[in-house]
Amino acid sequence: MTAIQTPESLQGPTYSRNYEGHSHYSKQPRTRTQPVAFAQETFSQLTLYTANTMRTGTTGLLNTTLKKSNQELVSAVEDTLLRSLESTQIKGSSITIADQGAIGPLEEGRSKYEITAKLFFLSPAGASALLSVEHLDKAFQNLDSVLSTSNLVVDNFILALPNQTFDENELDEAELEDFKRDVQQYYLPVWRRLSELRMNGRIGRLGVSEFSKQQLVILKEVALSVGAVAPELNQVNLQDCCVLPKGLVEYAKAEGIELLTHGDSTNILPKSTLASLLQPHLPATSASSLAPRSVLKYSAILTGRGLVTRKGYIVDAATA
Repeated sequence: MTAIQTPESLQGPTYSRNYEGHSHYSKQPRTRTQPVAFAQETFSQLTLYTANTMRTGTTGLLNTTLKKSNQELVSAVEDTLLRSLESTQIKGSSITIADQGAIGPLEEGRSKYEITAKLFFLSPAGASALLSVEHLDKAFQNLDSVLSTSNLVVDNFILALPNQTFDENELDEAELEDFKRDVQQYYLPVWRRLSELRMNGRIGRLGVSEFSKQQLVILKEVALSVGAVAPELNQVNLQDCCVLPKGLVEYAKAEGIELLTHGDSTNILPKSTLASLLQPHLPATSASSLAPRSVLKYSAILTGRGLVTRKGYIVDAATA
């Protein structure tokens, strides 16, 4: 795999950041560097590693009134595309764009950090689809790559199902049957693979995002029936409910499930958003046809000081 570095001038808006940390576009054009090969290629596979958002300032975007947003991801992708096209890697119809400054081993050694990863599986709104074990394995390979290691142990791993939102109200019988069917037909292969990684020590604690008590019960029941593990973590966005339901809190306590809060958007990277981000940089055919399959969000906390030193996103996209 070789880097394509032949420059070509391209006009587009200047990307800048104001004093509050919000990203915006100015009206002044700027010159971008774009490999000539981009104008001649149609890409069917994209992998993008964002910069470390703790160093670029994009993490500060969440310290606003936006409590449930994908703005951090969008800004990180924008920033990476503007900084890192010169080191783009092209192999056949696959393209990898990576901020090289974000790739490398943890500065103080793995044992000093707590690593958390959250994998968002993406699919068209309202559609149920089989989650890909291959995409899951690729996410772990990408995480190994960004931290320059092999068989990295992830202390906390969260699975975010497509279109999953938290509902504090009780599901009726038909809704429960639908959810159980989805778990059995679409989600179980990936959960079984995650369970293997948990039991083999590659994952410290395994969890889900936006599950109600009833859904946690169903996942545990289905998982145990096939020898998989029950969830140990459950992330909930408190904008979906002001106070966690008492039944969920009591069930989590009884089952040893830690309840966590987050500010992630459920639809973290719509296809239209990715297309608009790629359009100034890739050929129009690739920008419009590449659909995001998953987003992996990761962070590394220096445990002795409680300091987040590494945080970023890995986007995986492909043509249908």
